[in-house]
Amino acid sequence: MSARAEVAVQAALMAGLRADAGVVTAFGDPARVYDDETRAPAFPFARIERHESVPTGTGDTEHKISIAVTSREGGLMEAKDALSAIRSAVEGLSWNVAGHHVVMAHVIYADTMRASDGERYRGLIRIRIISEEAA
Repeated sequence: MSARAEVAVQAALMAGLRADAGVVTAFGDPARVYDDETRAPAFPFARIERHESVPTGTGDTEHKISIAVTSREGGLMEAKDALSAIRSAVEGLSWNVAGHHVVMAHVIYADTMRASDGERYRGLIRIRIISEEAA
C-alpha cells in the first residue's frame, strides 16, 4: 500500500463527484464537496471526514471513505437527496485514477439524522473502494 494510492483514489473521487450533474444539482455549481479546503461553506455541503486504507494482502488496497453531508433549510429530505446524489455518482463513476485501477466501488452505509443543535441535518455515507496499482 502506498500513500499515492490514497491520494490518487481520493482525488479521483472528488473530481468525479464535483463533475456529476446530480451532485451539482444537490450542492450547487460549483458543487460544494470538500476535502476540508474551506472552513465556512454555504449549505448544503459535503465534506470527507475519514479515509481509511488497508492492504488486502493481494497487492490491492481497500479504501473506506466517509463523506458527511450538512443541510439546514432543506431539512432531512435535502440531506437524503444529497446522499442519494452521491450514491448515484459513485455507482456511475468512470474512475480515472493516476497510476491505479479501481477494481470495485460501492456504498456500504448511509444514514441521516438531525444534528445536536436542532437546526441542521446531517447525512453520512461510507464508500468502499478496492484499488490496485496499474500494470
